Amino acid sequence: NGFINKVRPVILAAMLSLVASAALLSGGIHDSPAFEDSGDEEASRLNDTAKTVLAPAYPYLAEHITARFGLSDKQGTGIDIGGGPGNLVLELARCSPGFSWINVDINPFFAVYLYEGALEKGCAERVGFLPADVHELPFRDNYADVVVSRGSLQQWRDREKAFSEIYRILKPGGRAFIGRGFPENLPLETAREVRARQGGGPRYDPDDTARELEEIMVRLKIEGFRVIRPRTDQDQVNYGVWVVFQKPEEKVTEDIIRR
Repeated sequence: NGFINKVRPVILAAMLSLVASAALLSGGIHDSPAFEDSGDEEASRLNDTAKTVLAPAYPYLAEHITARFGLSDKQGTGIDIGGGPGNLVLELARCSPGFSWINVDINPFFAVYLYEGALEKGCAERVGFLPADVHELPFRDNYADVVVSRGSLQQWRDREKAFSEIYRILKPGGRAFIGRGFPENLPLETAREVRARQGGGPRYDPDDTARELEEIMVRLKIEGFRVIRPRTDQDQVNYGVWVVFQKPEEKVTEDIIRR
């Protein structure tokens, strides 16, 4: 622990420099606004929570997303918005060996935890960290094949703006899986245990959130979306709410056909 604390600033600086350089060379990033630093202590606290209380949920969520989008045998680029210490990204990297994943969070101190986890799991060459605000994502249009986010949308100050940014950076045909809570494949007993460790879980009405997500999709004219309430039959456990959508494929025009 003492050694890690000493080298953490060096690791953080080096990692951010490498990730930013790689994104610039790939043409995937443009000028980003200044972001607010949430602090090392907050990052440490949330890392502890992710590794203990929420740890059982990430493998199931990654497997659900991978199966839903058929990522296990595909290649591409995925982005996790508000991914914190990167637990979901690391599980997604395990499930989709042909994908590279970028963990995006406004707090840069999460980078060291992602890096440590990636070294431990042997996937450091396929994951990266980028400090950024969901309201002004520093990626070019049509950049990502997949965008995911779990448990951060409730902190977005302007959800309509955030979803418009996510839609913008998706490639034609790209898909998003955004929400909070658990995936439908998480066993009920496991969900109960997680909620018990959370003291019952977050207090919010998933029906209200579902209505809000649907209204945002309609206002943004995003077609083909689906708002999901997993396991609504289980009234003892709040499984949360998710929205899934896909950016339409580019239309084939006469001009393209002639070429």
